[in-house]
Amino acid sequence: MYSPFFTNHRRYQQPHPTYHPFHPVYHVDPATEDLRPAKVVRIPVQYAGSERLDRAESAVKIQKVFSGFLARKSLRKVKDIEIEVDEIEERLKSAEAVELLKTDAKERLRMSESLMSLLLKLDSIRGVDFGVRAFRKAVIRKAIALQERIDAIVAGGE
Repeated sequence: MYSPFFTNHRRYQQPHPTYHPFHPVYHVDPATEDLRPAKVVRIPVQYAGSERLDRAESAVKIQKVFSGFLARKSLRKVKDIEIEVDEIEERLKSAEAVELLKTDAKERLRMSESLMSLLLKLDSIRGVDFGVRAFRKAVIRKAIALQERIDAIVAGGE
Protein backbone atom coordinates (compact mmCIF):
# COMPACT_ATOMS: atom_id res chain seq x y z
CA MET A 1 0.00 0.00 0.00
CA TYR A 2 1.36 3.40 -0.94
CA SER A 3 1.65 5.98 1.83
CA PRO A 4 3.30 9.41 1.50
CA PHE A 5 4.31 9.29 5.17
CA PHE A 6 6.68 6.35 4.79
CA THR A 7 8.72 7.41 1.80
CA ASN A 8 12.23 8.62 1.27
CA HIS A 9 11.68 12.35 0.67
CA ARG A 10 15.07 12.87 -0.91
CA ARG A 11 14.18 10.63 -3.84
CA TYR A 12 10.45 11.05 -4.01
CA GLN A 13 8.97 9.18 -6.95
CA GLN A 14 5.40 8.25 -7.63
CA PRO A 15 5.15 4.44 -7.79
CA HIS A 16 3.95 3.00 -11.06
CA PRO A 17 0.72 1.04 -10.79
CA THR A 18 1.04 -2.61 -11.69
CA TYR A 19 -1.74 -4.58 -13.26
CA HIS A 20 -2.09 -8.30 -12.82
CA PRO A 21 -4.19 -10.28 -15.26
CA PHE A 22 -6.95 -12.41 -13.83
CA HIS A 23 -5.87 -16.01 -13.38
CA PRO A 24 -8.72 -18.49 -12.99
CA VAL A 25 -8.56 -21.08 -10.25
CA TYR A 26 -8.03 -24.63 -11.47
CA HIS A 27 -8.77 -27.91 -9.79
CA VAL A 28 -7.89 -31.47 -10.68
CA ASP A 29 -10.71 -33.69 -11.93
CA PRO A 30 -10.35 -36.93 -9.91
CA ALA A 31 -11.62 -39.15 -12.75
CA THR A 32 -9.33 -37.98 -15.52
CA GLU A 33 -6.70 -36.07 -13.48
CA ASP A 34 -6.99 -33.14 -15.86
CA LEU A 35 -6.87 -29.51 -14.83
CA ARG A 36 -10.20 -27.77 -15.27
CA PRO A 37 -11.26 -24.27 -14.33
CA ALA A 38 -13.14 -24.23 -11.06
CA LYS A 39 -16.84 -23.52 -11.21
CA VAL A 40 -17.71 -20.08 -9.86
CA VAL A 41 -20.82 -20.05 -7.72
CA ARG A 42 -22.43 -16.77 -6.74
CA ILE A 43 -23.93 -16.75 -3.27
CA PRO A 44 -26.58 -14.12 -2.61
CA VAL A 45 -26.07 -12.22 0.64
CA GLN A 46 -29.12 -11.28 2.68
CA TYR A 47 -29.09 -9.37 5.91
CA ALA A 48 -31.59 -11.17 8.08
CA GLY A 49 -32.90 -9.45 11.18
CA SER A 50 -31.31 -6.14 10.36
CA GLU A 51 -33.81 -3.48 11.34
CA ARG A 52 -33.41 0.03 10.06
CA LEU A 53 -32.77 2.65 12.73
CA ASP A 54 -33.39 6.30 12.22
CA ARG A 55 -30.49 8.71 12.48
CA ALA A 56 -31.20 9.80 16.07
CA GLU A 57 -31.32 6.22 17.38
CA SER A 58 -28.15 5.39 15.48
CA ALA A 59 -26.38 8.41 16.93
CA VAL A 60 -27.46 7.52 20.47
CA LYS A 61 -26.26 3.94 19.98
CA ILE A 62 -22.85 5.11 18.71
CA GLN A 63 -22.51 7.55 21.62
CA LYS A 64 -23.32 4.82 24.15
CA VAL A 65 -20.73 2.47 22.70
CA PHE A 66 -18.09 5.19 22.56
CA SER A 67 -18.72 6.40 26.13
CA GLY A 68 -18.46 2.79 27.30
CA PHE A 69 -15.13 2.50 25.52
CA LEU A 70 -13.85 5.71 27.15
CA ALA A 71 -15.03 4.55 30.57
CA ARG A 72 -13.26 1.19 30.24
CA LYS A 73 -10.09 2.89 29.01
CA SER A 74 -10.09 5.36 31.92
CA LEU A 75 -10.89 2.62 34.42
CA ARG A 76 -7.96 0.55 33.14
CA LYS A 77 -5.60 3.51 33.62
CA VAL A 78 -6.84 4.17 37.16
CA LYS A 79 -6.54 0.46 38.00
CA ASP A 80 -2.90 0.42 36.83
CA ILE A 81 -2.14 3.45 39.00
CA GLU A 82 -3.92 1.87 41.95
CA ILE A 83 -1.67 -1.19 41.63
CA GLU A 84 1.40 1.07 41.80
CA VAL A 85 -0.02 2.88 44.86
CA ASP A 86 -0.65 -0.49 46.53
CA GLU A 87 2.97 -1.51 45.86
CA ILE A 88 4.20 1.66 47.57
CA GLU A 89 1.85 0.98 50.49
CA GLU A 90 3.20 -2.56 50.86
CA ARG A 91 6.76 -1.20 50.92
CA LEU A 92 5.79 1.26 53.66
CA LYS A 93 4.46 -1.55 55.86
CA SER A 94 7.90 -3.08 56.36
CA ALA A 95 10.03 -1.93 59.29
CA GLU A 96 13.15 -1.69 57.13
CA ALA A 97 11.47 0.77 54.77
CA VAL A 98 10.35 2.93 57.71
CA GLU A 99 13.90 3.02 59.08
CA LEU A 100 15.25 3.75 55.62
CA LEU A 101 12.82 6.65 55.23
CA LYS A 102 13.91 8.09 58.59
CA THR A 103 17.61 7.95 57.73
CA ASP A 104 17.90 8.28 53.95
CA ALA A 105 16.73 11.54 52.39
CA LYS A 106 17.10 10.20 48.84
CA GLU A 107 14.75 7.29 49.56
CA ARG A 108 12.25 9.70 51.11
CA LEU A 109 12.44 11.94 48.05
CA ARG A 110 12.09 8.97 45.69
CA MET A 111 8.94 7.72 47.44
CA SER A 112 7.41 11.20 47.56
CA GLU A 113 8.21 11.86 43.90
CA SER A 114 6.74 8.54 42.80
CA LEU A 115 3.52 9.30 44.70
CA MET A 116 3.40 12.81 43.20
CA SER A 117 3.86 11.44 39.67
CA LEU A 118 1.03 8.96 40.28
CA LEU A 119 -1.18 11.80 41.52
CA LEU A 120 -0.39 13.83 38.40
CA LYS A 121 -1.28 10.83 36.22
CA LEU A 122 -4.57 10.49 38.09
CA ASP A 123 -5.31 14.18 37.56
CA SER A 124 -4.79 13.79 33.80
CA ILE A 125 -7.44 11.05 33.51
CA ARG A 126 -10.82 12.32 32.38
CA GLY A 127 -13.74 11.21 34.49
CA VAL A 128 -16.32 10.33 31.88
CA ASP A 129 -18.39 8.12 34.16
CA PHE A 130 -19.50 8.53 37.78
CA GLY A 131 -18.01 5.16 38.72
CA VAL A 132 -14.65 6.05 37.17
CA ARG A 133 -14.70 9.42 38.95
CA ALA A 134 -15.45 7.83 42.31
CA PHE A 135 -12.73 5.19 41.83
CA ARG A 136 -10.22 7.86 40.80
CA LYS A 137 -11.06 9.95 43.88
CA ALA A 138 -10.61 6.91 46.13
CA VAL A 139 -7.15 6.22 44.67
CA ILE A 140 -6.24 9.92 45.04
CA ARG A 141 -7.27 9.84 48.72
CA LYS A 142 -5.16 6.71 49.23
CA ALA A 143 -2.09 8.31 47.61
CA ILE A 144 -2.48 11.49 49.68
CA ALA A 145 -2.82 9.39 52.85
CA LEU A 146 0.44 7.63 51.94
CA GLN A 147 2.16 10.97 51.44
CA GLU A 148 0.96 12.11 54.85
CA ARG A 149 2.17 8.85 56.34
CA ILE A 150 5.62 9.41 54.83
CA ASP A 151 5.66 12.93 56.29
CA ALA A 152 4.63 11.54 59.70
CA ILE A 153 7.42 8.93 59.55
CA VAL A 154 9.94 11.64 58.74
CA ALA A 155 8.64 13.86 61.55
CA GLY A 156 8.98 10.94 63.96
CA GLY A 157 5.27 10.63 64.71
CA GLU A 158 5.01 6.93 63.86
